[in-house]
Amino acid sequence: MKAEGGGLVQAVGDTISRATELVQLEFRLAKVELTEKATLLGSGLALVLSGAVLLTAALFLLLQAAVIGLVEADVSPLAATLIVAAIVIAIGAALILSGRKQLSPETLVPDRTLNDLKRDGAVVKEKLS
Repeated sequence: MKAEGGGLVQAVGDTISRATELVQLEFRLAKVELTEKATLLGSGLALVLSGAVLLTAALFLLLQAAVIGLVEADVSPLAATLIVAAIVIAIGAALILSGRKQLSPETLVPDRTLNDLKRDGAVVKEKLS
């Protein structure tokens, strides 16, 4: 009987050892994968930033072309610049105000979830009473 008990202990020990090795292997794999994903994230952010810089430059050129177009339509250079600037300011302000409204704490509160939780709490309370 001792031999059987020793074999069982050995089997359990081997199983625990293999499970530990498996968990360590999974952690190493996860670390490698996270490193790969972080590298991918970094290169993706660099591409997005580069694109944003180029789009900003293109927007500046388009605005400059609008000023030139107004000047060619016999508007003074100062007035043409002020007209384009005023339009861009109005559009930018509208976008900022709209974005701020969407980012307000009242808008970001998960109303439906909170209402569901309150309702579920009331149901549980009713069942327990």
